Amino acid sequence: MANPPKPWKAEYAKSARSSCKTCKNTIDKEKLRLGKMVQATQFDGFMPMWNHSDCILKKAAQIKSLDDVEGIELIRWEDQQKIRKYVEAGGPQNTPSAVMECGIEVSQTSRATCRHCNKKITKGEVRISTKPDGQGAKGLAWHHAICFIELSSTTKVEKLTGWDNLPSSDQLAVLTLVKKLPSSGKDTKVELQEHKESLHQSTSESGAKRKRAVSYDTKSKLAKCEVSASISDVTIEKKTNLLGDVHPKADLESLLEAQTKELWALKDDLKKHVTTGELREMLEANGQDSAGSELDLRDRCVDGMLFGALECCPLCSGSLRYSGGMYRCDGYLSAWSKCSYSTTEPKRVKGKWQIPVETSNDYLCKWFKLQKEKKPSRILPPSSVNTSRGNQAANGQHQSSKGEKFGDLKVAIVGLPKESMDEWKRKIEAAGGQVHTKIKKDTNCLVVSEVLDGKDAEMKKAR
Repeated sequence: MANPPKPWKAEYAKSARSSCKTCKNTIDKEKLRLGKMVQATQFDGFMPMWNHSDCILKKAAQIKSLDDVEGIELIRWEDQQKIRKYVEAGGPQNTPSAVMECGIEVSQTSRATCRHCNKKITKGEVRISTKPDGQGAKGLAWHHAICFIELSSTTKVEKLTGWDNLPSSDQLAVLTLVKKLPSSGKDTKVELQEHKESLHQSTSESGAKRKRAVSYDTKSKLAKCEVSASISDVTIEKKTNLLGDVHPKADLESLLEAQTKELWALKDDLKKHVTTGELREMLEANGQDSAGSELDLRDRCVDGMLFGALECCPLCSGSLRYSGGMYRCDGYLSAWSKCSYSTTEPKRVKGKWQIPVETSNDYLCKWFKLQKEKKPSRILPPSSVNTSRGNQAANGQHQSSKGEKFGDLKVAIVGLPKESMDEWKRKIEAAGGQVHTKIKKDTNCLVVSEVLDGKDAEMKKAR
C-alpha cells in the first residue's frame, strides 16, 4: 500500500479532458482545479478526483488546513489567497454572486420556460439568458425581460450581448420597461403585470412583421456582459524586478507574494510569445529535462530564467524539479529503486540562462540581452507548509544509517547461496525482522539476487 499523500491537490488543468465531480461540467485547460486524493482501485496508489475550485470552495468542511493542499505554492497568488481565506473562515464566505454571462434576443420558439416566474416564454417575445461564467450549456437559464430586470435592476440592458440585433421597436419597449420599473407603492405588482402584458404585445407585433429571412448571430448570444479591466502589454524594458522593489524588512509573506507575481508575469509572457517547441529547445540548451506538458515546461523555464539552471542530482544524475517547497529528484538510483534526494538549496549553473542559438524569437532575444548574470535565490515557503514526508525523504539515508528497526518486516530471499543466506538472516533478525525460507501468505518483502523467469514457482507465489 502506497503512503498516503496530502488530502488535496491544487493545480491548473493541463488539458480539457477532466470533468468536475461536483457539477459534472468540463474543466477547461489552465483553469484552477482542486483534486481530492482517494485510494485508486486499479493500482496501488492514490489518484485525484478533480473539481472546479469554485465548486469546492462553495462547500463546507472541505479543506481543513493549508498543509493539506499539495501544490498551493505553485498557483497564482490570488488563487492562493482564496484558499487561505476559506481555511481561515472555516468554510465558504458570503461572497458576491459569480460573474454571469448574459444575452438578449427574440425567442424563436415557445419551448423555453422563465426561471423566475416558471411561465412559458412565447415565440417572438424578448428573453434574456444567464449563465455562470465558465459553465457549460447546463447552466443556461432563460428569463422574461421583465423578470430579469426585476431580479437585476442595476444591469444595463443596452450592454447585453445581442442588444444591437434587436429590432428598434423591441429595444424601445425594453428601455421603457426599465424606466418605469422603479415605481413604489401598493400597486407595484399590478404595474409589473401590466408591463409584462404590454411588452408581450409589443414584441409579438414586431415579431409578426419581422421577415423570416432575417438571421441573427446566435454565436454571440451568450458572450460575457461583464466589463473587465484590460491589461495593457508592457514592454520588457519597462518591467521592474518585483523582488528588488520589496523593502528588506518586509515579512516573508510579502516576499513570497512579490516572487509569485514575478514568476507568473514571466509565465504569462512565455505563454504569449514562446511556443512549446521553443520551450523544449531552451531547456535542452541549458541541460534541463524537456519532458512533460506545456505547463511543466513553462514552470521549469521560468525557474531557470529567474534563478539559474539547475545542476543534476548528486546521487543519480537525474533532473531536479521544484515541488512542495523544495527541489526533488525524479530519477532512479537503479532499475528497482527511485531516487529520494531532495534539497532546499540546489546548486545552480553559474552564468546566464541560455536561449537556442539559432532562435528568431524577438521576445527571447530581447530578454537574453537584458537578463542579469547574477541570479537571486528562490524564496521558499516556511517549513510548516512542507510535509514531514519531504523531510523524511531528505534524511532517508541518514535515518537508515542509524540502524532503524525493521519491525514487522517479513523477508523471503531467493537465489542466494547458503553462506550468504545465513549471514543476511542474522542481520535481518538483529534489526528486528523475520526471514522466511519460503514465500508465505504473510511475507511482505521478497529479495532476489538474479533475474527470475516469470514462470518461476517463487515468483508465482509472490504475485
